[in-house]
Amino acid sequence: MVLSCCPEEMHQWERFQVESEWFPTRLRCFVVGENPGSSKAAYFYDVKKAVPVRTILLRELYQSRILAEPTLAAFRSAGFLFDHGIRCRLPKNEIGKERRLAQQYKSPRANAATHLESLLRGATAVWVMGYVARNAVAAPRSELPRDFFDISSSPYPGQSREAARFFVSRYLTRAPREEVVRIFREFVRFWNRVHDGNGASV
Repeated sequence: MVLSCCPEEMHQWERFQVESEWFPTRLRCFVVGENPGSSKAAYFYDVKKAVPVRTILLRELYQSRILAEPTLAAFRSAGFLFDHGIRCRLPKNEIGKERRLAQQYKSPRANAATHLESLLRGATAVWVMGYVARNAVAAPRSELPRDFFDISSSPYPGQSREAARFFVSRYLTRAPREEVVRIFREFVRFWNRVHDGNGASV
């Protein structure tokens, strides 16, 4: 029996039991990515395999002193959770198509991302990473309004002007090293504003 949205029996979210194994006690930051990649790509919560976006995220959050160590356990302990705007694993050309459509908020799969709704409501802060994520998160699913700015240019990366608990950036694996540094510099400022500089939510 396959899913109605893709030719798989279950999404990686269920396969890796994210809700029971990796959900933080308190959801302080919900990170929304694009999709889990192709059927050959390692999933974010697959601890047995290297995952480029996870490597960058954990390393930089640790170096920013937001995580106690660069591990998924520390990520969970700090109140972070990662999910995708599109949970389906897709061929590279198909996700490329969805990404192009998402720039105009026209990605059918991102527009159908109802799995995000309760997580968005429960998170103190939300990191929206990439066009597909921005499409999936945007109103009416949350208070983040639609905008058509280039996600790799000003005012990004940064806190949404209209929805203060949202941080928007490019997807980390598509940003050059110097931009990754800038993304995390801005994220730390955002994190300190949202959590009052000492971990307490404002």
